[in-house]
Amino acid sequence: MNRNAKVMTTRATATAAVAATTAFVMMGNVVSAAPVGPIDPVQATQGFLVMTEGNATLIGTENEGTLAVGGNLAFSQYQLATVSAGNFFAPGENNPTALVVDGQVDFPNSTPNTRLQVLQNGYAKIGNLNDTFVRDFDNNNVPANTRILPANDYDASPRIELVTNQSVPSVGPVSVIDFAEAFQTFRSNSTELATCQNTVALRDPNGDPISSPIPPGTNAVIDLTPNTTNVLNINSADLDNISILTFPDQPNASSPLLVNVDTTDVGDIFDWTAPNFAGIGGPEARFILFNFPTATALTLAPGGATVEGTIYAPSADFTDLDQSNTEGSIVARTLEHRGGEIHDYPFSTTLACDNGSPTASPTATPTASPTVDPTGTPTVTPSPTGTDLPITGSSSGSMLLTGSLAVLTGTALLLTIGLTHRRRRNAES
Repeated sequence: MNRNAKVMTTRATATAAVAATTAFVMMGNVVSAAPVGPIDPVQATQGFLVMTEGNATLIGTENEGTLAVGGNLAFSQYQLATVSAGNFFAPGENNPTALVVDGQVDFPNSTPNTRLQVLQNGYAKIGNLNDTFVRDFDNNNVPANTRILPANDYDASPRIELVTNQSVPSVGPVSVIDFAEAFQTFRSNSTELATCQNTVALRDPNGDPISSPIPPGTNAVIDLTPNTTNVLNINSADLDNISILTFPDQPNASSPLLVNVDTTDVGDIFDWTAPNFAGIGGPEARFILFNFPTATALTLAPGGATVEGTIYAPSADFTDLDQSNTEGSIVARTLEHRGGEIHDYPFSTTLACDNGSPTASPTATPTASPTVDPTGTPTVTPSPTGTDLPITGSSSGSMLLTGSLAVLTGTALLLTIGLTHRRRRNAES
């Protein structure tokens, strides 16, 4: 083979080696390095504490805040707006709207002889009043607090009761929220937030790193960095195995916590037994968001502790079977509330990430160190494997870092080949 042919063979082989190395380490879901945010993930709720795209069923026991339902609403004995009627005011009205049902009230599937009370002088807005009666006077024709009824009888049940007099025409039929547009925004936000790289590590109470898979019953400590969005990327199995999540540092408006939960390991159907949240409560819950970007069904299983933070699952059917409470906003495709109370601690900040090098990701080690022998044929020398490092949840951030190292490794390989070729040419001349 002549000298030019050898050079062409060397370059072609080297290029193929670089491409193969890059393709190997870049396999999987690679996260974009584009910055994210700032995003207010609940802005499209227009201030409602709980919002669904589709139907909602309220069995127990109360929601301290407000509710906006994009589909139909069924209920049992339930109280709404026990603490706040919110800040959504329809044009020309002085009372806030605490309940929105864009579909209709599903009386046939509601529990007989029960009532849904809307407190704090909140109003209701109903999109479809078929087979529904609205009255603001009692059976003696005396003006009274407004009720939404299955029959033209002020004492009929199941019923929705207001504690104020709202004019019958203002109840509906009326549509005051574009739910389709809102949930398009929620899903876009959820997907974009899921690209944030991990920035925090989980450790045990002794300060030692916790590796994945996390054993059941783990007490995990999470350290937050001030004045930034802290990101924990974790799969559902690891999250479910944490029994205590301890916060030495409390999240706040400038130091929120975003938890991206990868549910693909359970087919996007996740039953979560919530851990005890140590060191924080409702006020801090306003700055924690649990993002479930791909979940299609999410259940709070019985026996869990109070969830401190917002449940953000815009593509999931959300079922709460836990008698403990949820302190935060809820955004879900549908809702079955059969557990404890929903406390009025809405998400109250913005989230952002620059997607630079993750601070707690495992250090990527090239799987091979290409060298070039005197004949111009690249050879491969195996490299040692890395050691265990703190868990950072999903591997998307480290995949991006590994890909960057592959490119650097390939560049070094090409430089080495070029230098070898130059030396040969000088020796021959």
